[in-house]
Amino acid sequence: MFEDESVNLDVACPKCGHSNSIPVHQFEENAETHFVCVGCKVGVRVEAKEFRKRLDNVREELEELEREAARESKKGKRPRKDDFQI
Repeated sequence: MFEDESVNLDVACPKCGHSNSIPVHQFEENAETHFVCVGCKVGVRVEAKEFRKRLDNVREELEELEREAARESKKGKRPRKDDFQI
């Protein structure tokens, strides 16, 4: 889903609270991600398990929306405001 996108997550440093931007692909490719906080220079380890779980939920919801949209488009044209006579 995000393969072609440059999507970043903001992760707060547990020491200083600074918001650090981490690319999504790092969470998708690894069980954990390490980065150095831009604010206080401390090393931070982030486990990707919870992120992957939520990303899977988002993917499932997106697939359901796509299926729903496909079903709606097969039903025919939606009536427009001017199609009705009083």
